[in-house]
Amino acid sequence: MAEPSPRPALRVVIVTDGALDGDSRAVRVASAADTAGYAVTLVGTGPARSAPPSVTVRDVTVETALGGHRERRPRPGLRWPLAYRGAEAYERRTALLAAYRSLLATRAAELDVMHRPLPLQAFARAGHGLTLAGLAVRAGWTGLRAAQHRAAVERRRTPDTRLDDLAAELARLAFGRRAWRRLDPALLDQEVAYGPVLDAVRPHLIHALGHRALALAIRAALRAEGAGHRIEVVWDAPPHVPAATRRAAVVDDALLRSYAREADGVVTVGDRLAGELLVRHGLSTLPTVARNTPPATRVTGRRDAGVRARCRLGPDVPLLVHTGPVTPDRGASTVVEALPKLYDLHAAFVVPDPDDPYLAELRDRASRIGVHARLHVVRYVPVPEIPAFLSSADIGVLPVHQLPHHQTVLATRYYEYAHARLPVVVSDVRAMAAATLEAGNGEVFRARDTADFVRAVGAVLTNPRRYRKAYDRVELLRQWSWQTESAPLLDLYARLLGPLR
Repeated sequence: MAEPSPRPALRVVIVTDGALDGDSRAVRVASAADTAGYAVTLVGTGPARSAPPSVTVRDVTVETALGGHRERRPRPGLRWPLAYRGAEAYERRTALLAAYRSLLATRAAELDVMHRPLPLQAFARAGHGLTLAGLAVRAGWTGLRAAQHRAAVERRRTPDTRLDDLAAELARLAFGRRAWRRLDPALLDQEVAYGPVLDAVRPHLIHALGHRALALAIRAALRAEGAGHRIEVVWDAPPHVPAATRRAAVVDDALLRSYAREADGVVTVGDRLAGELLVRHGLSTLPTVARNTPPATRVTGRRDAGVRARCRLGPDVPLLVHTGPVTPDRGASTVVEALPKLYDLHAAFVVPDPDDPYLAELRDRASRIGVHARLHVVRYVPVPEIPAFLSSADIGVLPVHQLPHHQTVLATRYYEYAHARLPVVVSDVRAMAAATLEAGNGEVFRARDTADFVRAVGAVLTNPRRYRKAYDRVELLRQWSWQTESAPLLDLYARLLGPLR
């Protein structure tokens, strides 16, 4: 009797609406599912150089045909009546002005080098002077209209006026759960880009990172069900970050009311957050908790490698690191302001985008207070290499401000510092302060208090071995490892899809 053919691997898609490179959660989930025996596809924008070789990566390009319309046609109104009505006119007029300036500069040089009779030369120079005067008038007019256009575009990019808030509320009342279509057409651009990719893969399960990816996944599941194919959807819910504008808040609320209860399973990164999600969205079961921790690996902690080598610092130079995007609420300014009082200490910011405008502000501030030589900006390394890369530093810092979304869970970089065996200095937000005091792996300071931050850093630098001893307890890092945390996630997959064999 012929042996039955092996069952094809169940297909799992991990989808994020952002960049895959640097998304540690996406890479770790993909790695766990791949190791468990699923056929895994990662879908997002940009390459995923940290993904395991056996994971398929689908790089999606999201156009701005719909979402960019607000900026291309900014509707200047009464406030900027002279603004160009569209991006095409603005770009054409400013380009023409630049071209005319170049032509007239060429003409001026020509008049200087060409030899002709004095009357003709005088006549030519007079004509050139009139042309320059005309250009000056034209430049002033074009500059005024261009400035008003840029101001109108900036307002459309950050719709935070009272009139914008009123428009958002009217859309919420008029369209309810569908208000997101009206208020954020960029989400429709995402549907155009992601929808065909998800349909082509025909997964058995979609793991959606964030509520925007959840919306894409639910719609893909509905289309598949209409074609006779069942897709389970898992929503990976991060801590809720307050929206920057009322418009964005209405969009987020509309998306969550439309899709949160439609997920077949919910996973998140902390116990307290799981309880909040259960109540806030009326979920039928408590979300599964899988913290975003690195895998347990051996880290050598060489003093001549990693982030220290990237900063070109010797092994005896004290160095603290801050990883992740740098935003005002993450407290990076506290680190910069403390450097003059910490003498020879250097600080390294390991970031996804070294050209971020807020980083430029921090560098300017460091220059003004005379510590620019001790402030280093380093680009991200692949996700699996993070703990080893950080291990040559002396301290890992998390100086975040006292905001609700910082209170409930330990940040991913907290676990990365731990696996790098770094003592930590954290602000007194609830979750991180409690974990640090319990483990004894660092010091806690009052958020936004530079003097107290200096005290905490000084305490760690004075006796680093005291704090590193916490990591000698094998059970601590085992508990904070991806091998441990991914087990409930894979159990959820098994409950939704059945056993692999």
